[in-house]
Amino acid sequence: FTRQAARRVTGASLQQLAGLVNKSFLNHDPDSGRLEIHELLRQYAQERLWETPQTSLSAQEAHAAYYAEFMGQRWEDLKGARQIIALAEIEADIENVRAAWQYYLDQRNAPQMKMFVQSFREVYWIRGWNHAGMELFAQAVSTLRGEQDEESVTLYTLAMAYQGYFMSWLGLSDQGYELAVESVAILEQLNHPEALAFAYESLSLNSYCLNKFAEEIIGKNRLLEIANEIDDKWMLALALFEASMCALRNEDYIEARRLAESSLSLNEEIGSGIRSTLSLLALGHSALALGEHEVARDCYTNILKISQETGFLYGIEKSSKYLGKVALSFGKIAEAHNYLLQSLRITIEIGLVRDKLNLLYEYACLLIEQGNSEQAAELLTIVLQHPASDQIRLGEGRIKDSAKGLLVKIEDELPLETYTAVLERGQELELDEVVNELVGLKS
Repeated sequence: FTRQAARRVTGASLQQLAGLVNKSFLNHDPDSGRLEIHELLRQYAQERLWETPQTSLSAQEAHAAYYAEFMGQRWEDLKGARQIIALAEIEADIENVRAAWQYYLDQRNAPQMKMFVQSFREVYWIRGWNHAGMELFAQAVSTLRGEQDEESVTLYTLAMAYQGYFMSWLGLSDQGYELAVESVAILEQLNHPEALAFAYESLSLNSYCLNKFAEEIIGKNRLLEIANEIDDKWMLALALFEASMCALRNEDYIEARRLAESSLSLNEEIGSGIRSTLSLLALGHSALALGEHEVARDCYTNILKISQETGFLYGIEKSSKYLGKVALSFGKIAEAHNYLLQSLRITIEIGLVRDKLNLLYEYACLLIEQGNSEQAAELLTIVLQHPASDQIRLGEGRIKDSAKGLLVKIEDELPLETYTAVLERGQELELDEVVNELVGLKS
């Protein structure tokens, strides 16, 4: 914890903290300026605190209130030029923050929980904590279900939208879609436009994964309307990016580029480096679709650079994947191989099931270029067996349809007995075991 937190929560002076450090009750890190207590000493101190229940309750309340304010303040920072500093501050205090959140969750204190949710969503998404994000918001949904006051209902529905949002990344878009639909239906009856905008973002993302194009467009159009209504540049940049992705789906690549450039301009104006990678992603996709491979490569390279500097794992995963595709189009097999494996490693780390299947398809394309059609067929068989293969690839339909199309080409190349044997081998393989082996990890 920080000296400021100790002063606000306990009233401890600098002299008192120094005395505890001198007695080795606390440790002080001169580089970060943070203080830490050994776990055994912490347990001892907590037991002593519990001996005076009123003091214990006051300490808990002061602790939770401080970190609620802390998280509320960092939401604006996370959207702008201080986002890297805010990320570091939240990560350093993440256990304190989670403890404070749990305290208010146990109390069903919606007004205080509201202070956390936006920053939680952004941090968990940037850091790729998708499973933890889904579980955190699922717990909030379960706890607040049945509450009747408007603030609790609003938070309940927003948590539902965020649970669905993280589900989409984990290949659970069927469930995520249902949560987003319910969230939108409730929030349309309430006067909370920012929460409604995020619910539509969740709906459009899950609709995209499930190839529900009409509903994706509705969600993204409503997001754009709300962003304009509340005059929020950060949200408008997000909405313009989403609109550019719709234009890409509609094969209107010039309009997609225009929208992405507008999104990028806004992100640069407010200093949102991490969100600017999404705008660059849409620009790269537009260039790739127009056959401008060198322009696309420059966009993806820029994304990779920003993402590595900021620790934005999704940006690393996506840019590596498309740099691999571009490298393959230039016949740079070794470079494509390295990029695709780097992207696969990230999908394992952050649990992107749909992207994992998509990358196996891309890797199968690479194997065919290397003359290894048999291993490519094995990978494609694994892809086809997974339920998430029903989800789509950008501009190329369902993952399973792409995989089937590539298998048809392989079937024409291989003797029938060999092809049949390859398919049988593929059906016996497990997705995670194969992916781990490809990237050099032990199962």
